[in-house]
Amino acid sequence: MAIIKPLRPIIYNKEKVDISKVIMPPYDIIKDADIGKYYKKDKYNIIRIDKGIEHKGDNEKNNKYIRAKDFFEKWLKKKILYRVEKESLYIYAQEYILPDKTKKEMLGFFAQVKLEEFEKKIILPHEKTHTAAKVDRLNLMKQVKANTSPILALYFDKGKKIDSILRYYISIEKPLFDFFDENHIRYRLWEFSYEEPVNKIINKFKEKQLFIADGHHRYETAINFRNEMRKILKTDKEQPFDYILMCLISIEHSGVSILPTHRVFKDFDYDGLPLNEELNRFFEVKEVKDVTALKIKMLRHPNNKSIGVVFKNKYYQLNLKEAEYKKFLLKEPCIPEYYLLNACILHNLLFKQILGLNEDELLKNISYTQDIDEAVNAVLKNNSKCAFILKPTTVDEVRIISENNLIMPQKSTYFLPKLATGLLINPLFE
Repeated sequence: MAIIKPLRPIIYNKEKVDISKVIMPPYDIIKDADIGKYYKKDKYNIIRIDKGIEHKGDNEKNNKYIRAKDFFEKWLKKKILYRVEKESLYIYAQEYILPDKTKKEMLGFFAQVKLEEFEKKIILPHEKTHTAAKVDRLNLMKQVKANTSPILALYFDKGKKIDSILRYYISIEKPLFDFFDENHIRYRLWEFSYEEPVNKIINKFKEKQLFIADGHHRYETAINFRNEMRKILKTDKEQPFDYILMCLISIEHSGVSILPTHRVFKDFDYDGLPLNEELNRFFEVKEVKDVTALKIKMLRHPNNKSIGVVFKNKYYQLNLKEAEYKKFLLKEPCIPEYYLLNACILHNLLFKQILGLNEDELLKNISYTQDIDEAVNAVLKNNSKCAFILKPTTVDEVRIISENNLIMPQKSTYFLPKLATGLLINPLFE
């Protein structure tokens, strides 16, 4: 199914830069207020290419995409960046910290992956994309002619056949890069070019589907870019732009985490929510003595379908009555698994069906966080009226939704870690 191959990436010259100072998180999670921090960190930080700043007076001949191209070309000429000679897979380990301050590590590997339309069911999405983000990435790709940040994709590896190869190799070889960032997070990257195990991995992927975890915009943009280039060059012959840079991680063994995204409302005029007759039809409503007890309950039994509700002085756990809900779902058009997603239970059942709320109006008044303490404190210590605490989406749910050509509601998944941008750049032309 999935076609993967080694790559000859462009990488930073560690003799000329401090690698820890030139990487950054994915462009789409960097807040505007934090952009300056990465510009100040190092004059060669990848942000100048991957998330440039708009200047007053920008036009078609001088804009952030043109400037990105100029930086890229100048850094290559100065040997700040250089093209690796040997084709390799690249094994990648990244530590990360969960909201509860637990430290974990994810292991995966980078490869070029052949672009496939979603309808082929070889590479599958699970969330919606927005036009503005795709236009931005396409403009950048047209100028730089490279993938400047990787896509994160999941695969199944039940027998640890791939995981065991990766872990054995990193136990006997020194990494190409091994460094800590300012938050004491460790990053390691190995060149992996041994012919026999590399070919074994490539062949294993011919049996696999891939599930995009992060990077839907970049993936769809790469397909658009490929299609444009085919028309311009008038060729169907395979080209470098038929592939995209991905970090591939096993669902079972990589150490990746999926966090829930909690909802916080500044205004929410439903103090009488627990007494709502329709609510009690679909949920067992339990008042909880304090917010600590509520947090403990919500962190236990991740597969149970329940929602935590935090008001200023009242705390509730809403446990879904699945049998009653499934009767209601008989008339719904999608598979039951879709409506049993935590975000669907909250938005479709609680907000829309039970409370009759208008989704557009609702979303104007909402903020999101993956940190349960931040959600709770927004109500208890700040001016927010109500917080809804969710449980995480499971990996199996991501798989089922993707395989059925469905799209999850907004903010259904938040994968950790967020891959570093700047370790590898994948050229789209030789």
